[in-house]
Amino acid sequence: MKEVGKLLYVTNIRQPSFSEVEPLLALRMLGLKEIIFLHTTKVEDWDRRLGDYGIDSKTCMVEGPMVASILDTAHREAVSLIAVNLDRNRRRLLRGSLTKELLRASALPVLIIPKEVKASGSMQKDMFAHVIFPTDWLAASEKALGYLLKHKEIIKELEIVHVIHKKPTVRDILNLKEKLSQVRKIFLDHGIDAEGHVYAGKPSEEIMLAARDYDATCIVMGTAGKSHLKDLLSPSHSYRVAEASKVPTLVVP
Repeated sequence: MKEVGKLLYVTNIRQPSFSEVEPLLALRMLGLKEIIFLHTTKVEDWDRRLGDYGIDSKTCMVEGPMVASILDTAHREAVSLIAVNLDRNRRRLLRGSLTKELLRASALPVLIIPKEVKASGSMQKDMFAHVIFPTDWLAASEKALGYLLKHKEIIKELEIVHVIHKKPTVRDILNLKEKLSQVRKIFLDHGIDAEGHVYAGKPSEEIMLAARDYDATCIVMGTAGKSHLKDLLSPSHSYRVAEASKVPTLVVP
């Protein structure tokens, strides 16, 4: 299994809280040894606090355009995951365009952490303890599934979600049940407690509804590149979930 090794943590919040970092420390089980902080403002005492967990760290300041700075730092430091914690109150200036631009440009998985997450139940547990996994059984879903299996040690529960956008036939329903059962078995065989669910409606909205229904701590989804807009994992839907979700969203390219 590929270790996480290094994590790049980015925030544009004027007064970031260390409590927003702590749920990521579950990644120690996957070999997390160092966190590189990229900030727009100076923070104090985080290096010492991470040292108490046995994790090395260093802090860099944003220089120039945010996305370019993120990608340059990720490449220079050879990180395997980018986590971004953004202030939604600054959305018009930064967040609305930054999230899309970063997800489009990054070849690495990107975890979008909403500022509001620190007030939710997900901050009381490890961030990856209870995962929503949207799937349409295409290539993007397979990538995300593989990513989840590599991180199985930190996943306690998982909800497999498929969203339909048209009235299904009886054959469609039987086919969906069979596919969900097959994917569920894959997770169960790897020791992950998983259940399958079918939702109907606009994919981005239904994925976030599933996260609320099951009190999830994280959404993990692939993105399908230049797929049709109706596809569950089209960039359009993954961007909307990442920007609007009240729980962290990990997008696997």
